[in-house]
Amino acid sequence: MYFKRFILTFMLLVLSLNLFAEAKTANISKSDKIRKPKNIIFMIGDGMGLGHVSAYYLANTNSSFIKFKKVGLASTYAYGNEFVTDSAAGGTALSTGNKTRNGFIAISPNGEYLETVSELAKKNGKANGIVVTCTVTHATPAVFYAHVGSRSDENQIATFLTNGTIDFVVGGGLNYFVIKGNKVSQSTNTNSESEYSKMYPSDVPNQDVDLLNIMASKGYTIITNYDDFKNLNTTSFKKVLGLLEQNHLPSALSGRKIKEGEMLEKAISVLSKNKKGFFVMVEGSQIDWESHGNNAKGIMAEMEDFDSAINVALQFAETNGETLVIVTADHETGGVGIIGGVVGKSTTLRFVSKDHTGELVPVFSYGPGSELFEGIMDNTYIGQTLKKLVSE
Repeated sequence: MYFKRFILTFMLLVLSLNLFAEAKTANISKSDKIRKPKNIIFMIGDGMGLGHVSAYYLANTNSSFIKFKKVGLASTYAYGNEFVTDSAAGGTALSTGNKTRNGFIAISPNGEYLETVSELAKKNGKANGIVVTCTVTHATPAVFYAHVGSRSDENQIATFLTNGTIDFVVGGGLNYFVIKGNKVSQSTNTNSESEYSKMYPSDVPNQDVDLLNIMASKGYTIITNYDDFKNLNTTSFKKVLGLLEQNHLPSALSGRKIKEGEMLEKAISVLSKNKKGFFVMVEGSQIDWESHGNNAKGIMAEMEDFDSAINVALQFAETNGETLVIVTADHETGGVGIIGGVVGKSTTLRFVSKDHTGELVPVFSYGPGSELFEGIMDNTYIGQTLKKLVSE
């Protein structure tokens, strides 16, 4: 009975916080004394809730999280009655500032085009990057450049990269760039043919197609192995498509062949050559998967790898002085709780679920503009504010 009362009280608290969060709006006027960042490093720990951060920090008290002075919380519910979001809807809120249905990639609940922060950054002369440990066509990276009605249509999602919105892409997913047969088809969830035409790349044939050749013809350096990526010359700005695995990168626990921090270091080195700055999205993709499996060791390994990227981001921001770093999540997975451990060495975890939950997620920020991300907010506020920060 006590447990049921606790859960009810907690849910009522979360609902009240959500209502408060919706009152927080992204208003940045010219009269505000907020210094806009030249660069933004936006980091998403997929499935990373307060329990994940607490467990990792208590076992690694010198982690990068201690460097953040601005901290907030964000609600993550999806459109309508979907209290628990998936990565597509949660990511769309972060990339566009709008709620949508679970499974939708940067389109509205009615199937209409939603402009992403990356697309807006490109319009304003900034360079864009994506750094992930999953396929580059997976739900979270996809919401920054693609517009489709189903997150599972990764062949179709891949074609949107030919638009050139994202300058530097690294992750897995080589399988999705050589398409055999008529696998690229109009989404049935867009609201009209004209709306679809607005979203879909105009020069991709609806037949057998090698997207790598198309990307190469548009000036991208194509990299399909780890050694070539590690040896990439970053002395000048260039467009890069790095597909290091046929599918996802191996898990951190099984022996990932490159740290995400190394991947981000290359991305920053290239993107920072752009005079008007850059926006890069970095995802700790597999925190979510280890959480679905309630694998405590796997979670800690993925958090450590993600922390390597956070450390690279903060080191650059500290030196550069014009860079905003934000670390948050698209949702929480597993209902992670700490029931024991040794501070500075290890933590013992317990889980309430093998799925996503509706818990608030942390928002850490550092650098110019970080004051905008304190307190309690909705995930749409984050997306709306990012779009204002990349606008001139």
